[in-house]
Amino acid sequence: MRISFVLILSFLLTVGLFAADEKNEPVSQADSQKLNQDGSIALIPYNAKQQQKIERIGKEVDDYHAMINEKVKFLSFEKKIKDSRYGQVTNAREIHLPFEPRYVMHSRFVMKLKGGGGAEGGGFSLDELSFWSRKSLTEKGKDPVTTYRELKNNTSGGVKGLTLSVRTVTNADDNTLSFELEKIQSPWERLRLATAYRDRLREVARTIDRYIQAKGGLETRMVSESVMEISVSGDFQEP
Repeated sequence: MRISFVLILSFLLTVGLFAADEKNEPVSQADSQKLNQDGSIALIPYNAKQQQKIERIGKEVDDYHAMINEKVKFLSFEKKIKDSRYGQVTNAREIHLPFEPRYVMHSRFVMKLKGGGGAEGGGFSLDELSFWSRKSLTEKGKDPVTTYRELKNNTSGGVKGLTLSVRTVTNADDNTLSFELEKIQSPWERLRLATAYRDRLREVARTIDRYIQAKGGLETRMVSESVMEISVSGDFQEP
């Protein structure tokens, strides 16, 4: 009886799979070999929980874009914007993990702005933001390999414009691959990429906040020291 039940269940599942194929619908999130009619790899759709998460991330990205855009006024007022761009870099650092070759890595972010020319430091607005990294193999006895990665997004809406490019340069080859978020097959990888971008946006906002706080802190310290020195300068007399 148990065998009969298993056979019946297998038959029903098989019928369900064929029915899904006839309608050209995704079978399941585990069906990584499904193709579109033109031969391209079919996207695995989000499940309900993943759909909620990607929508939430998209809203958070919009919020961070708006937050950073508000801080652009400060950067413009401080004359830190050059050629409609502003960015920061990290110091190059050597990384050596166990059983892995040594390599040097550094990264940066760049904000591409539009507009400009407004009064009182205004006029610029955020158009595009990218995160860039370079990893160079430094292990002795190995052929040099340098990998450039760029995660880029415009501010037109959430993470819909998010793209990743990976360029690998060796002595013999120079190859670049590009991946658009909405064309990546795996929903898990789409979520991971969107999450990484959101987290880096948070770091950009915090970085600019630290700059603003440092600017205010410098003014406070200079005024405080000056007031103290003026206050204890002693009695005045004719020279």
